[in-house]
Amino acid sequence: MPGARAARAWILTGGWPGHDPEGVAAWTAQRLQRLGLASEVVHDLDVLLEPGALDALTLIVPNWSMGEISSDQAAALVSAVERGLAVVGTHGGMGDAFRNSLPYQWLVGGQFVGHPGDVCPHRITFEPGSPLLGDLASITLVSERYVMLVDPAVSVHARLTFDDDPLPWLEGVQVPVAWTRRWGSGRVAYMSIGHTLDDLRQPTVTTAFDRLAAWAAGVSR
Repeated sequence: MPGARAARAWILTGGWPGHDPEGVAAWTAQRLQRLGLASEVVHDLDVLLEPGALDALTLIVPNWSMGEISSDQAAALVSAVERGLAVVGTHGGMGDAFRNSLPYQWLVGGQFVGHPGDVCPHRITFEPGSPLLGDLASITLVSERYVMLVDPAVSVHARLTFDDDPLPWLEGVQVPVAWTRRWGSGRVAYMSIGHTLDDLRQPTVTTAFDRLAAWAAGVSR
């Protein structure tokens, strides 16, 4: 049986530098500290294989755009979440990480496949019935709009609606932006916003992340 979990988190940081992984890690650490979680920025995926290490954590934050994970590393992560480890993350650091690993993608609940129009204005709306984000007012961002392939088993808390530019056949299509899911005894939360630190620092986005992280970790805000 795993031992008691400390109020600790790892922020797995690496991958494509265009998403400013170090900056996002620092921002994330600040947000987690407000939730009472001490965090460590980790740059080596082999830590996932350390005996008992994941069972001593409350939360893990994938912050590793693209990159590769070994089958053993992915299996260790997925198994730890099934035993109760929480997961939360944003944008490509979690939703476009480890394209080589189907088990990882299934754990996340979705996978990035494109951002048509690149950086452009778009509206984010929060699901009225969401117990986590339903009271937040819709916002307009000028950033990437992620198209995600999403597991129907997740609970969606926010969406964006595509217009006809640059792909007319996407007009009116809604794509999940934030969701949560259960994985065994663990909780997983994801938000596709976060192409830049300015996106994450937008007050409504920050609030959404804090609530998702608190839900995943099972702590009060």
